[in-house]
Amino acid sequence: MFNQFVADLLNLDFKLEDEDLSLMLLSSLPDEFEHLETMLLHGKENVPLDAVCSALYSHELGKRDKMKTKSTTSEEALMARGRQQSHAKWKVQIKRLSCQR
Repeated sequence: MFNQFVADLLNLDFKLEDEDLSLMLLSSLPDEFEHLETMLLHGKENVPLDAVCSALYSHELGKRDKMKTKSTTSEEALMARGRQQSHAKWKVQIKRLSCQR
């Protein structure tokens, strides 16, 4: 949506400054990015487009890392649980052997 809007403005030979693009990009983001917008604009009159892009990229990397960590933690929990179950089976086998003697 943002790219299409910028392309339309450029096709109309509309001059866009870096700060205009950054504000347009920030205003086009969904509500979940409101904190990012507030952080970038707090106490500033203008925000460069590369600062907005960097912040968005960092945000996405953080989300991916959280998902990887969450996935890895779940896998580790399953592995640990699997080991506990096999350990319990081993104890049962030892009890059976000692009872048979």
